[in-house]
Amino acid sequence: MEPIKHEQRKEMKKRARQVIKKHYILLVVICLICAYFGTEFTYIDSDVQNLWSLINGEEINFGDTSIKDMDTNTSSKVLQDLLVNDVEAGRQKADEQMQEYEDQKLTNDVTSRKSGIFAAVANTISSGNLYMILFDGLSSVIHSDRVVTGILVFISTIAAVAIWIFLKNMISAIVRRFFLEARLYEDVPVSHALHFRLVRRWFRASMTMLLYSVFYYLWCLTIVGAAVKFYSYRMVPYIVAENPDLKPLEAITLSRKMMYGHKWECFKIDLSLLIWYVLGTVSFGVVTALWTVPYSVATFSEYYVLLRDAAKTAGIENADKLNDTYLFEYADEGFLRQTYHDIEGVKKFIDENRVTLPPVRAFFAKNFGLWLGSDEEKKMYDEVDNRRQQIVEDRAVIKHKIYPQRLNPRWDEKNNLEIRNVRAIRTYTIWSIILVFFAFAFVGWCWEVGLHLVQDGVFVNRGVMHGPWLPIYGGGVAMIIVLLARWRNNPLKEAIMIILLCGCVEYFTSWYLEMTKGMRWWDYTGYFLNLNGRICGEGLMVFALGGMAAVYLLVPILDTLWSKLKPKALAAVCIVLLVIYAGDMVYTHYVPNVGEGITNYAAYTQIEDSSSSGGGN
Repeated sequence: MEPIKHEQRKEMKKRARQVIKKHYILLVVICLICAYFGTEFTYIDSDVQNLWSLINGEEINFGDTSIKDMDTNTSSKVLQDLLVNDVEAGRQKADEQMQEYEDQKLTNDVTSRKSGIFAAVANTISSGNLYMILFDGLSSVIHSDRVVTGILVFISTIAAVAIWIFLKNMISAIVRRFFLEARLYEDVPVSHALHFRLVRRWFRASMTMLLYSVFYYLWCLTIVGAAVKFYSYRMVPYIVAENPDLKPLEAITLSRKMMYGHKWECFKIDLSLLIWYVLGTVSFGVVTALWTVPYSVATFSEYYVLLRDAAKTAGIENADKLNDTYLFEYADEGFLRQTYHDIEGVKKFIDENRVTLPPVRAFFAKNFGLWLGSDEEKKMYDEVDNRRQQIVEDRAVIKHKIYPQRLNPRWDEKNNLEIRNVRAIRTYTIWSIILVFFAFAFVGWCWEVGLHLVQDGVFVNRGVMHGPWLPIYGGGVAMIIVLLARWRNNPLKEAIMIILLCGCVEYFTSWYLEMTKGMRWWDYTGYFLNLNGRICGEGLMVFALGGMAAVYLLVPILDTLWSKLKPKALAAVCIVLLVIYAGDMVYTHYVPNVGEGITNYAAYTQIEDSSSSGGGN
């Protein structure tokens, strides 16, 4: 293939800048996610750490091993000690590392890991203390150190390999898919991150990315292999993004042939971006994160398009399988209308099956997403609403605003039904909301109990009540679903409202329990952005992420599953749960759930001491 001309390279960079400007926030965020998971662009993280060191007046060591690496080494050493049956040595290393975390000063450093849920989990894992907790738990049942060690090694290996192959390894291809869609289309829905799942090729794509990583690692063991194969395999993630159907060896070979005669040219493109990386280093990663990385990926996305066209023209083997045509050019509007011909049928279906509700029921359905009526009528009402949303999306496709999924060579019409099953814009019955409450109250209980178990190695029945539920979690999700229904069609507004709602609920719940019971069940004193120890920024961020996941994914899926049950069975389950819950409330009123790890908070003790001495408010 002929080299890319200078004018083409200039035009390529110009188009890359236009793409970044058009989708700036989306593309920056997905590159940061990529860096966070450690799949690519990991130098962003080290630059940011150096920036925070500078802000905090600490010494900057560009060549030193990062804290992440040291933590990983500690965890690995603990596992090594367990492998040679030196349990006490492993326990000592884990305890010493955990003590180092405890001795850290409270700072506003973004990498600070002294307080908070994230810090507890991260410290327990990175110190190797998680291995010791699992080891002690399994030993109490199995009574054989060697068998327990073998189980730990097996579990950790399988988990690490599975996460690497099926998640971390796939992020590079997912990012490239976003950039390729962003080249042409005005809107790239976040749901397209599940493209490989929707076309049912996640496993095949994972295997290709796995073999690509293995091959490159092996070539890195040679003297010149690392540099040469870095460019030979440069197009593999783009090829997978376009056609995950290609066999792993086919995709790797195709990349190698596409790059034949273009490695030096590709190197020069990298060299032309060097000034941006220098500015990124000088700015401690700010320029790198906010411009250099997305600009680099966008540039090579344009480069892939040029090489793809050249490979198809030259008749390179398997280049004809790069056949996701409408990822690179708009489909004819007439063809789109023909493909999405069911719009008129959908409009007719809506007109013929429109459900007219009485004023009161219409008010609750529109403003709170609550359905007050028969199940059969609800199914039709939700189906009409689903079809209405489908029309909006399909019209955007016809106007060339969104990539036409139906024209993908690997698209299956069954996906349309699968997408409808997880739509967030829907109504919920009272029974469904009750089950949502109990489901998430139980999940919250498991989370709190599990967190305490990981952090302190002790099982504690967390929460105000005695049963396996934390009402603040279940009630929070139920209130989000009901009270914020009108904002569901705008994810940004929904996220803001979730933060406000959950912050108010958590704050006043804490205040009420303290005023009525005289105790605190949680205290965020010392956490960044906390308000009287009742709420904190970290907790609100967790609520926002969890709430968004519940609204747009988890609750719709659960509601679809529950809707398959008979109404009488659903009502019976809800009534039984409510009776047990009411009994727990009555019992808790007389016998509160208190004790070590539940209500013993130093900050509150100080408040009590201050009050008793006359210094309190």
